[in-house]
Amino acid sequence: MSVIHSVSVFLLISQFIACAEGGDTNRLQRIAIPPAMDDDPYTRNMGGEMTGNTMVRGVVAGEMTANTMGGESNAGEMIGNVMAGEMVGNVMAGDMNAGEMAFQDSDRDYIVDSEDNCPHVYNPEQSDINSDGQGDACEPDVDRDGIPDQWDPAPMDTTWPGRALPDTVYAHTSSELHALDVKRLSLSYVSSFSFDRQGDHLLTDIAFDRSGILWAISYDRLWVCHPQRGECREQGRLPNQFNGLTFIPGDLFNANQDILVGISLDGSWHKLEVFNGSIASLVMGRYPDESSSGDAFSMEGLGTFASVKRPNIADDIIISLNPLQINQISDIVTLTGYHSIFGLAGWRGKLFAFDETGVVLQINLRTQEIITIANDGQSWWGAGVSSVLHTRPAQ
Repeated sequence: MSVIHSVSVFLLISQFIACAEGGDTNRLQRIAIPPAMDDDPYTRNMGGEMTGNTMVRGVVAGEMTANTMGGESNAGEMIGNVMAGEMVGNVMAGDMNAGEMAFQDSDRDYIVDSEDNCPHVYNPEQSDINSDGQGDACEPDVDRDGIPDQWDPAPMDTTWPGRALPDTVYAHTSSELHALDVKRLSLSYVSSFSFDRQGDHLLTDIAFDRSGILWAISYDRLWVCHPQRGECREQGRLPNQFNGLTFIPGDLFNANQDILVGISLDGSWHKLEVFNGSIASLVMGRYPDESSSGDAFSMEGLGTFASVKRPNIADDIIISLNPLQINQISDIVTLTGYHSIFGLAGWRGKLFAFDETGVVLQINLRTQEIITIANDGQSWWGAGVSSVLHTRPAQ
């Protein structure tokens, strides 16, 4: 009886399909499916070999768009377990929810769980500096402050050292920290700096590693500072005097952590290594003919940039360079009328230059267009940004 019943159902289904293909438009209307939006993360590289079908937020729609196929037969009842990557001309219908499919994004970082190296912690940058397949955001973190233990100067202290805010570039005067929201292009005061060592300490530059830890230099010392409270703790005495500080992504050097670099006035770059209050310096190279105007920064996926001075040219010049060969530089733009670009940072194809006069410039890397976004009289001494891009979770 089961064989006869199966044959009967097969014949009945065949009649339904024949009816649909025969153009009975009164019974089966074709529904227009709107095109996928460019900014929809679920339309990115999601399908298998979907020949002739459309994927909308993970749901496959083929030639047939009705939930029922005439009579009492439901398309959702006709199709059992369907693998989207293998469907060609078939229909997925019924009550299946797109969120129940394989294309889940648990941490809402626009990267599906199956491709996310840390699927339950928001990490759109997918940073994995040691290339072990596990994102940096999922590395061991005993105090759960978001900073992996291997880079955390206080791995048992949840209140220290703090982390930079996402979508934020930081700038500073000699005594105050400020934050620039790169989406709203708005500057705000954060805090005055305080120090755990007595003395008149003036900060000459800041830098952030990929975890968002704020490092800073004064004329003679290296510090770690809290990016919300401005509290600074000494890390050691500098072997040289620097007017620029940056982190370079470690993967450029096959290193398992970012490289801290100090830039001297003469244009030489020094790799700084910190161990138990002692700081060693190793010269990496120097600019061909230029001196340092006051800052440099390096960001994974964007590049390495610096503000420099060139003989017989009064205006500051923004260059890009190869961190492995410091003397390999290329001019980006000459900032006519600006002679003291002491702070430099960037974000998604844009540079932000902070001049000692208080002017803040935005430079489009593609068009070289320069616009002024602030001029509030602050005497900028430096700027910094994380070595990997951190953005806010999607709302």
